[in-house]
Amino acid sequence: MCLPIDDAAMLCWLKSQKSVLEAWRNELTERPDTTDTMINRVEQHYTWLSEEISRLDVHRQAA
Repeated sequence: MCLPIDDAAMLCWLKSQKSVLEAWRNELTERPDTTDTMINRVEQHYTWLSEEISRLDVHRQAA
């Protein structure tokens, strides 16, 4: 079953995921058991997602 998801809905969902990653990143920095590796992995995903959102948003606006 495929749900009809338009670009605006997809971008909204992706942006909400970015907010979740921000909260996760902030929580990790406050936990004493957090390693640099853990923070780096979340940060890499956050950076990748941010770039993808920007790319998709620009593409959507140009259409």
